[in-house]
Amino acid sequence: MTSSTPLYDEVAAQHSRRALTASFEVLRAADPADRERWARAWGRAGQRDLFVHPDYVAAVAQPGERPMCALMAFPDGAEIYYAFLVRPITHDAAGIPLDEELHDLCTPLNYGGPLGADVDQAQIDEFWAAMRAWAHEHGIVSEIIRFTPVERHRLPYPGTLREQAPHIVVDLDGFSEEDVIAALHKSVRRRYRKALEAGMTLRVVRDESGIEDFLPLHAETMHRRDAHEKFHIGADHLRMIHRAVPGQVVYVVADQDGVPQSAEMVVFRDDSSYAYLAGTLTEALAGNATTLAAVGAMLVAREGGSREHNLAGGITNTVEDSLLHFKRGFTREGDRRYFTGEQVFLPEEYERLCAPAQEHRAESTFFPFYRSFSRRADGHAVPGGDAD
Repeated sequence: MTSSTPLYDEVAAQHSRRALTASFEVLRAADPADRERWARAWGRAGQRDLFVHPDYVAAVAQPGERPMCALMAFPDGAEIYYAFLVRPITHDAAGIPLDEELHDLCTPLNYGGPLGADVDQAQIDEFWAAMRAWAHEHGIVSEIIRFTPVERHRLPYPGTLREQAPHIVVDLDGFSEEDVIAALHKSVRRRYRKALEAGMTLRVVRDESGIEDFLPLHAETMHRRDAHEKFHIGADHLRMIHRAVPGQVVYVVADQDGVPQSAEMVVFRDDSSYAYLAGTLTEALAGNATTLAAVGAMLVAREGGSREHNLAGGITNTVEDSLLHFKRGFTREGDRRYFTGEQVFLPEEYERLCAPAQEHRAESTFFPFYRSFSRRADGHAVPGGDAD
């Protein structure tokens, strides 16, 4: 940990003065009492967002990662809620093991960052002053956030925003079913109609019974794509989601003669929704089942009150990505700016960790750079951003 600096002392002093009017705490999922308070805070301030629910954050934590949530409550009743994972930093940028205990923060898949309704800029500044003081005290070097492409769900961020390849968001606000279909690109609209003409039907399942049909389709898709093991989902994970956000999960299944061909799992949050997971039988790829399920999911999202339906991005974080191109077909002008947020809490430690591979730093946009060694070693980049 670094020694105290005048700038830090001033920030800490300001935070101490502000603490007279606002409370700040960091809750740990590993502590049962903290986890219960976290769950209650999610009910108040989590905006029904699955990705920041304590059960979800704990479920997606990798070995050695600690699920936590920072909360700041203000006298006027406003609250800022920020769920994240605390990761141990085990090596520097050259892969040399560390002797001391240092950590950094990341948001769990898929999106994250602080949430707050009716908070003003002064309150946001208070929150980040408290976060920086906490990070300094606990040896937190940096953080990386994957922000939602739905702009109205993002708070102003004091760190660096790095724009990645766009994500696709389908605007549903005020749209009728006919409007949704009309906004499809011509080729997608043709595939959708061909699927219906071929006798395919859509089935909507709103409870855990949908897992039985959905999981084999998703598993086959992940194996076909040779996806990283972290993206393979089991039945226990899906049941956890149902328990965490009851009533917010819908499976939209495209059937042919009663046999599931393709399916989308939609997860709602407040007045928007995510296309969370999907899957299609290999033998059905030549047909139009994938298109039928995806369009059906959009229609279900609209019926459920979503103002926008988030299809997320591609696999390679490039504008030429084939999956991104496929998703663009489901709406017009659906590209939304997608950002990762980068912030260094301990600048001296950050520079020390990066220094052993300084010769590679200018050519990389990877953040935090000191983790670039592990990224190069396994060749795996997180979908949606050149960050880990």
